[in-house]
Amino acid sequence: MMTIESGSERVQAEYGWLDRSAVLEERNRLAREIHDTLTQDFAGILLHLEAAEALAGAKRRIRSECVGRAKELARSGLEDSRRMLLGLRPKSLEGATLSNALRRLAETIPLDGGIPCVFRLRGQERELPAEVQDELYRVAQEALCNMRKHSRATFASLSLTYEAGALVLRVKDNGRGFGSVSPQAGGRGYGLTSMRERAHRLGAKIEIHSRPGKGTAVIISVPLPNTTPMERNYL
Repeated sequence: MMTIESGSERVQAEYGWLDRSAVLEERNRLAREIHDTLTQDFAGILLHLEAAEALAGAKRRIRSECVGRAKELARSGLEDSRRMLLGLRPKSLEGATLSNALRRLAETIPLDGGIPCVFRLRGQERELPAEVQDELYRVAQEALCNMRKHSRATFASLSLTYEAGALVLRVKDNGRGFGSVSPQAGGRGYGLTSMRERAHRLGAKIEIHSRPGKGTAVIISVPLPNTTPMERNYL
């Protein structure tokens, strides 16, 4: 006997597929947000608590600074978890330009890992869509977190360059580098996958250059059609 599928049944079937796709995408989004926020904050907390433990015989002031920074990261992680549940953007971008948020991010790296990090802004800053700011900030955050945890670098740099029709973010370090990482691997592998996914959502080109002993560079170029120059030139 032939079964005839009604129009309403077809619609329900199609929406069922759409619902499953939406659920999968939401799961991936949450996984990315957890990895790019809470995981990094917890890693920082452990780093500072371990440093405080290693300094058991050192001056009280130094131990106090390590514990104090761990508390700050714990508060930040708590805020990020609340913001993630509310679907809000990174706190660092509230009321700030992307360049200002990235500059502050670079300033936290010596506090968290003792690695000097400089920020440079090149070109004439322009107004950016919120999505571009959010995704680029997360890419920079993830790249610097990977550097802090894996690279053994002694120096890092973060730059934002406004070119004709494009915005280029570069994150570099002079660490030990790596050959290749399986996308299924944990830690750095997941971080690289997350960065590529963010670039894809922006229609951006991302390049990750690294060789053992030669450091790592993450370069992401975002097309910027119809953007408006801001009044100031932050050179």
